[in-house]
Amino acid sequence: MSTSTLLTTAFALFILASASAADSKPASEFTTTDPAKVKLIKEGNDSATFRCPGLGGYEVIFEQAHGRSWINLVWDSETLDLMDATFNACKGDFPTKANHMVQWRGFRDGDNFSPYGIIYRMKAMNDEGKPVETFIIIQCAQGATRVVGSIPASKGNKAAEDLADKLCNG
Repeated sequence: MSTSTLLTTAFALFILASASAADSKPASEFTTTDPAKVKLIKEGNDSATFRCPGLGGYEVIFEQAHGRSWINLVWDSETLDLMDATFNACKGDFPTKANHMVQWRGFRDGDNFSPYGIIYRMKAMNDEGKPVETFIIIQCAQGATRVVGSIPASKGNKAAEDLADKLCNG
């Protein structure tokens, strides 16, 4: 093969790879924190801890204590404590996880899914005693994983996805 042909082939492959990367769109995968479907790892007086499935090398730890609940993550055997940041991002008292769903945002490459963010719904009681719901946005950045934002659930899941894509993908 001539040098010219090799250069042309290499350039064409580069263009195809660039076009493929540019066409990658964020996608969602879902896991559960349903206590009936996950593993109980610790139970105490008015508290419980569950090990739940995760993605991209993460495990989800679902914590319940004293009328509150939230998720922490495990990366490389290290638990990333997100309780305080989660509670600070929620508006209201006694925040709890609103459902058993954890939405992961990331990119698909064939059968592989690489997450860059997590969205999950929390609920709390406002000053008037009415429930308010908030989407919590977590950036998946291996050991630097952290809560990066929140948005009222009334704005909808699409708004939460857009915020996660903006704050976590980059």
